[in-house]
Amino acid sequence: MSRRYYAKGKKTYAKDQNFEQDQVGEEKERYLINISLMSLKTLKDYDIMGWRGEFYFKCDGEKLFKARWPNKGTIKLQRNQEFTSKADMSLWSQFKTVRADESIIVPVKVILREKDPLKKDQEIASEEYEIRLPQKTKYVILQDKKEKTKAKLRIQATRTRY
Repeated sequence: MSRRYYAKGKKTYAKDQNFEQDQVGEEKERYLINISLMSLKTLKDYDIMGWRGEFYFKCDGEKLFKARWPNKGTIKLQRNQEFTSKADMSLWSQFKTVRADESIIVPVKVILREKDPLKKDQEIASEEYEIRLPQKTKYVILQDKKEKTKAKLRIQATRTRY
């Protein structure tokens, strides 16, 4: 005689979950704030030997939230060479929750540095960007004072469900 098997379902609800809307003034929106590298170009040799420059980015957000890109290593560029990629290279990202009727400014400082084995890392360019929530995507140029090295950055603050 054959037996029938019944699959027992799992409990998929969360503790204290409810589907009621909060009060109208308490609706919240969640944003993904992202700074991405589009391209990096240099017209100068930064290395002592004159071979190539080793670049990396540091980003400082609010409080103690910091990031370095690339995590290990550097972007190596010779004079008149450009670094581009088809993929999004996220230098800094953060989720931020705000009330629906509120606008917030998130300050982020982006620093472009050049690494030398015999000297202290040289700060090529730095700029502090104020990201307003909500904000449309904008493209900015981070460059040194002599305009020899330029980085094109994309700053976006998109609304998300997650």
